[in-house]
Formats: sequence, structure tokens, C-alpha cells
Amino acid sequence: MRVSADISVWHARACARAFGIVTSLWICGSVNAFAQPAPVFSLEPPNVGECRVVVQVVNPRGGDQVGIVVDQTLIREQTVIAGGGTVTFQLSEPLRAGSVVRVRVNGSDSVNAGAVPALTAKVADTPGGRAVSVCEAESNEEDESPFSASVFFGGVVDTFAPDKVGNYQNPSAGGQKTQEIFGVDFDYRVLGRSDSRLQFWMNGETSHGVRSADIDCRPPDPNDTPPVCGTELKPTDFPERARYILEHATSLEAYVSPRLEFHTLQGGTDSSANLYVTSRIGFLSLKDAPDVFTSIHFALGLLANEGNYAGSYIEAGWGKNELFTKRWNRLKVDGLLSFSLERIPGLGSLGRFFVQMVIDNDLKDEGPDSVRTYFGFDVDLKSAIGGL
Repeated sequence: MRVSADISVWHARACARAFGIVTSLWICGSVNAFAQPAPVFSLEPPNVGECRVVVQVVNPRGGDQVGIVVDQTLIREQTVIAGGGTVTFQLSEPLRAGSVVRVRVNGSDSVNAGAVPALTAKVADTPGGRAVSVCEAESNEEDESPFSASVFFGGVVDTFAPDKVGNYQNPSAGGQKTQEIFGVDFDYRVLGRSDSRLQFWMNGETSHGVRSADIDCRPPDPNDTPPVCGTELKPTDFPERARYILEHATSLEAYVSPRLEFHTLQGGTDSSANLYVTSRIGFLSLKDAPDVFTSIHFALGLLANEGNYAGSYIEAGWGKNELFTKRWNRLKVDGLLSFSLERIPGLGSLGRFFVQMVIDNDLKDEGPDSVRTYFGFDVDLKSAIGGL
């Protein structure tokens, strides 16, 4: 019995040591997985008369937004490309002696962790510096790409006033229906450059939805569980999620939206936005509905074009929605908030998170109203597959 007890004690101690070793290895592995050299930013010495400012980046992290401020003027931010070592800013006016150049990263003056919080440099009065009054635009300067495309995954909560609209069943008036959604959208700048006051864009989007009530997340065979079930979301699951939603979609929305941006508000700051007028022309198709329902509106909006919330917008307009009525009596309000997840460990690869609310109201008690709340992840296709 004594031998048996000694063996049990030895076995317990061995298991404890093994557990400690495994735990240490796991902790070290987790730390190493997230530990990566932080990017370090520095300024090339700016001299009087120069028409550009160069920011050097060591250990660049793709997606960082880098901008510079010359005295009180903010120069348009640029996106750091993974593997790139410099970010060059072309100026419209030459640097003057005594001017102060400050670097901003992701909208903050805190640039290099553990170092001086603000990265600034004073323009040196270099003997023999060029005495120019206006900087000439570089002939080989490339503009920002006029085309962007992305796919999005997420959910939508529908709130309809009537019990039944276009064969879309609601258990009770004012009840809610949830859907899993997948879609594709694109933006193309038809006229103008990224720094032009007037820019004309063409936007398009499709959105496919599957009602949550139609998804069986507890099938008899667990191997048949749909890929849209579960709380864990990984980029590797996106193709299967998209395929499932496309094959089982109970609703489809598609539209094109020409947009004219004509004025910039708060220019020179990290939160500038463009005023625009737009028209949204599209349709909504529902499963078992007898027809495709046209939806059109004209609107005035404000679109953020700088900083971490670039792409967010708010617009309001007037139009019609044949899902409810063929009359032009609908107030349309559409607001979207979009922001990056790159600084959140484990979520950066999911792209940008968005929350959107769309209100469709007749301003009276005569007809049905609709409120739709969207939320999910927006994945840039250029970042995901390299370029288009």
C-alpha cells in the first residue's frame, strides 16, 4: 500500500509539472504571437524652400493612417503599405524658415510608443535654399485609386408596422425579424481627383438575406450545422457563409447610386467630410412575393473622408418604396458608422465594423413604416486578395 501511495504522489507531482510546462509554453506562444516590432516613425530634416515632407517608417504596419501638420495646416493623410519604408507628402506651398512640421498617426500626435509623444521638426533656414513662391505639382504624382470594392457579412433587424408586407410574414404588428446578410458593394470615381472640390462617383450594392427563423442551427446531424451558426467569426469561414446565404436567400436588394460631392466641411482637419447629393435607384425582392418592388429616392448627405471613421455617412431624402405604396410620399434617412478593428487583437483581420440604420417613413399614420438596423464586417477586396 505504501508503494502504491508513493506512486500516486509521484504521478500527481509529474502531472503538475507537465501542466506547468504546458501552461508556460502556451503563455509564451500567445505572447510571441501578438508581439511584433512596433512601427517607428521619423522625419527627414525639412529645409526651407522644399515642396515635400518625407516620413520614414521602420517596421511599417499596413493600414496605419499617417498625416502631417505644417504649422496649423493638415495635409491629407496617407495609408501605410506593409513593406513600405517612406511616406511622401507633396506640398502646395514651399516650406518657410521657422515653420513647424508635426506627424500624426491614426489621428493622434502620439507617434512612437515609449519615445517622445509628439514627433515634430522645425524647418531649417538652409543657406542657398530655393526661393520659390509656389510648389509645382509633380508630373508623375499618382492619385488615390478611383475604385474600391468590398464584401460584407453581418445581420439585419427588420421592423415592419404591418403583419404582412409582400408575403414577408410578421407574427405581430411592430414585431421584429432578423436576417443573416451577405453582400457586395463598390465605389468608382468617374470624374475628379481625390483632392478635387467636385467629384462624381458611381456606387452600387447587392445584399442577400436569410431570415433567422429559416436557419436550423440544431440539426439532427451536427455535421449539417449551417456555417452561419455560432458566435465565432473567422475570415476562413467567409466563403462558406457567403455560399450558404446565396443559396438560401429569402430577400435580395440591389441598387445603383450616382453621387456628386461638391463641398468640403472642416477641411484641413482629421475629420473633414464632403457634402453630396445622390439618387438611389434599386429594387427589393422577397421570397414568395408576387413582384419585384422598386425603391427610389433623392437625398442630401455628408460623407466622412478622413481619419478612422472614413466612409461613415448620414443622408436624408424623399422618394418612394413600392413595397408599401407607389406614391412619392416616403422620407428616407440612412446613416452608417464605420471604423477599423486593426488595433483589436484577433479582430483586425475581419476588416471594418459597421452599424447602419435605414428609416423609411411616410410621416403620417396612413401607411406602413420600416426601420432596418444593419451590423457586421466590411472586408476590402483589394486588401484581401491583393488588387483588382
